[in-house]
Amino acid sequence: MNQKRIEQRGLWLGILINTIMAVSGITVFLITDIEALFVDAYFTVITLVSGMVSIVISKVSSKKSQRFPDGLFVLEPIFSLCQSLLTIVLLSLSVVTVSVKAYRYFAFGEGQMMNVGPVLPYEMVMVCLSFTLSWFYSRQNKKINNSSTMLLTETKGTLIDGIMSSGIGVAALLIFLIPVHSPLHFLLYTGDFFVTITLIAFTIKMPFQVIKLAFIEISGGVLQNKQVQQKVEHIVRTNLADDILVKSCVIYKTGMAYRVKVLINGTVNGDINLKGLAQQKQKIVTALRHKFAFMNLDLVYDA
Repeated sequence: MNQKRIEQRGLWLGILINTIMAVSGITVFLITDIEALFVDAYFTVITLVSGMVSIVISKVSSKKSQRFPDGLFVLEPIFSLCQSLLTIVLLSLSVVTVSVKAYRYFAFGEGQMMNVGPVLPYEMVMVCLSFTLSWFYSRQNKKINNSSTMLLTETKGTLIDGIMSSGIGVAALLIFLIPVHSPLHFLLYTGDFFVTITLIAFTIKMPFQVIKLAFIEISGGVLQNKQVQQKVEHIVRTNLADDILVKSCVIYKTGMAYRVKVLINGTVNGDINLKGLAQQKQKIVTALRHKFAFMNLDLVYDA
């Protein structure tokens, strides 16, 4: 199975599971009106919509044309960047909303007691689905040497969803056990504030990590994955003749497309056999494309 098909299979399963999670999440949020569930449910909606978009991008990014001879792989990190920015916006809006709600309660005594009854069974199911889906995304990406920026984004996003669901579930259980006249009765009205703030504090770094990687790919920066770097360098040096002097091996990544630039200083004997070098280049390309489907190699003589 080629790498694009593996990527798309993972994304299709994600769409199916996220559809179930999104419908369930919105339904429970409308019943309970708990703001932490808003974050949880609409985060799933974003993941669902992004999954649909990512399927389209996955199908068109590798197609080449006269205008785009190298394909449209840049769409993949652009998509990941936009999704992560949207995630940050949603998390920020949630902080503002629950903060206003908590302020009104503590300042004016205004508020409505939370209905956590439907939350517990819902979150148990959501936690299982989220962590399983995140693991599945990660597993599919490992099959293609972690080359899919979109699967990485979906892995992080679904992991955030699972962490938030587990936190909400634990908090709902604790709130459910608090008596009305307990000193902690204020949590019956403001519990979602503390849950939302805590969960966002633990998960906010994830979209920023994706943004960093996506920006590096869009701007033409070098590969950040050290394991892939070592694999590529090993293949290059294994298939080049021992007498060839390699100055550097630089790897660029855009979406699932890689470009390897190998700078050669010459040979120990001083002369380069161009015919032999061309044969070695073909062997390297064949070996690299066995692990990375979309790979280009440049051998550059740097005197």
